[in-house]
Amino acid sequence: MKTMEQNYFLSKWLNHEITEEELKNHLSSEEITAYKKIISATNQLEIPEFNAEQGLEKIKLKRNKPKGGKLYIINSFFKVAAVLAIIVVSYYFISNKEENYSTQFAEKISFDLPDNSNVHLNADSEITFKPKNWKNNKILNLKGEAYFSVFKGAKFTVNTALGTVTVLGTKFNVIVRENYFEVNCYEGIVSTNYQKQTIKVPAGSSFKVLNSASKLEQITETNPSWIENSSSFKSMPFKYVVQEIERQYNITVVYDTKNAESLFTGNFTHTNLDTALQAISIPLNLKYNKISDKKVRLQ
Repeated sequence: MKTMEQNYFLSKWLNHEITEEELKNHLSSEEITAYKKIISATNQLEIPEFNAEQGLEKIKLKRNKPKGGKLYIINSFFKVAAVLAIIVVSYYFISNKEENYSTQFAEKISFDLPDNSNVHLNADSEITFKPKNWKNNKILNLKGEAYFSVFKGAKFTVNTALGTVTVLGTKFNVIVRENYFEVNCYEGIVSTNYQKQTIKVPAGSSFKVLNSASKLEQITETNPSWIENSSSFKSMPFKYVVQEIERQYNITVVYDTKNAESLFTGNFTHTNLDTALQAISIPLNLKYNKISDKKVRLQ
């Protein structure tokens, strides 16, 4: 443990009142090097503006001015402790600060991860991760749907409520909605963990979980259709088709729930609502009418 005298000289060095050579008379070279690393790290932190000197002065003004060298040493000790406390707390919160990307209905965005991998986020979706500690914590949390183009050699894990996906230099799409989890691999191979089982999904394959029933099947697409402004479905319950058209157009669709579990195979465009409504209505012999700009009825 540092003596009061050592903390006193450390304080003077931090205030540039003595040189490093003079400090070496009181602290070892290893200790000085350690403090230099701390100072270097904090220079790169994006901490809130805070003037420790002014803060300490305000505290001092509320007390009687200390007299004598011993009390000055004590004040110097607390000054060093306060500065180090700010460093430690700031580093903890900044390194653990999450970055959040989210989309609303009828919105899509794309962004890059710290390793230069690219992410496309579909409507009504969210991704969070910790960019400041990316090298040691390569984990993303996903709600909704996202397409990942992973930078060559980059590796990370995508966490969802229904399963996790671990990747290495590949292209893949992940969907996680209510009781629905799907991983499509377009390039390379991804490792999916579902209910404590690991499933390898190679390029040209899809792993799908719907209402707890899972299956691995082949796909012919080279990228997810929603990237090109359309949504495609293969033997999907109609309720998921309705939910997706609501997301892409920010509308409410009213329909008879007896059709909710009817299987739908087909697609709809994201660029023309009338065309999209026709595409999902005709296969089930339904008709649509617009109740308002934001509400549609299928019957």
